[in-house]
Amino acid sequence: MKRATVYAVLALCAVAVAAAAPALAQEAAAEARPKAVVDEPVFDAERVNKGKNIVHDFVVKNEGTTPLRITDVRPACGCTVADYDEVIAPGASGKVHAVLDTTSFAGPISKGITVLTDDPENPQLTLTVKALVEPLVFVKPGYARFIQPQLSEPGTVEQLIFTRSFDALEVVDVTSPYPFLTTVARPAKADEVDSNGSGKQWVVTFTVDYEKAPVGALGDYVVVKTNHPEQTEVPIPVSGFVRPMVVVTPQDLDFGKIQVSGESAQAQLVVKNYGREDIEISFKDSTVPGVRVNVDSVEAGREYTLEVMLGPELPKGDFSGAIHLQLDHPKQKSLTIPLKGTRI
Repeated sequence: MKRATVYAVLALCAVAVAAAAPALAQEAAAEARPKAVVDEPVFDAERVNKGKNIVHDFVVKNEGTTPLRITDVRPACGCTVADYDEVIAPGASGKVHAVLDTTSFAGPISKGITVLTDDPENPQLTLTVKALVEPLVFVKPGYARFIQPQLSEPGTVEQLIFTRSFDALEVVDVTSPYPFLTTVARPAKADEVDSNGSGKQWVVTFTVDYEKAPVGALGDYVVVKTNHPEQTEVPIPVSGFVRPMVVVTPQDLDFGKIQVSGESAQAQLVVKNYGREDIEISFKDSTVPGVRVNVDSVEAGREYTLEVMLGPELPKGDFSGAIHLQLDHPKQKSLTIPLKGTRI
């Protein structure tokens, strides 16, 4: 072979090698990476007593050729991750140690754990803890909701407390979160017991005194204490809202800056009665000079409109005070509406 031909062949080989080099480098880089694998991403603890911690170690394998790094672990509500292996060598296995507190859960649950890794093809793993959470002490209905206006008759809700495996159940104490919510515990009567329960059963009655309850939301727990050896406390949620008996919209009357000529400055309010009894409403007086109020009945005893007018005797400058309405209700005789503004 002539020397020129040899040089040409060598040159072509060099070009081929140079062309193949990036592909070979990419292939080598692709092979030199971590690979996160979880053979069992779902753990089913099956039946678990309420209040018990579910503890499980998820196994994460590195089937790659470089170390696998777990950069973060994000558990769902109620679940915590006590610890995890941050670096897993090639061919080795690590763990994510999960703990799920079942105190606030009931029935079938499924809680996820998100694991972030530096595996370019699988940067996010999802692990799941499942269980059927069953209480040792059962409560029916298991919640109490109160939605009544102030000054209504007392509202009551009864709770049946029982077990399926502890015959000598006793309710030893009941703690209410509100001074206006009282509780009474007594043994259940024969026609009140749950057929799925065993032994002694109890009825706890919740009563809201709407004459003492302030307007606002209810959101807390009544705690029933028992002699059960494994569940001494049973929290029962209380929710709802105590509404005012008579509602004025808007609650405060702000005229802002006004010019008064005759009785041209006017505003309108709506008054609704949410109580059980009809209420007649009439204008009593106002602490602001020159205020006149016409009361019109939209629905007798239930809804009224108030037309508020400012007369020329209203002095210039800032004014503030109140409108007083008279009610014929035996428990609420009057209603006050704040009033303010500036006459220019």
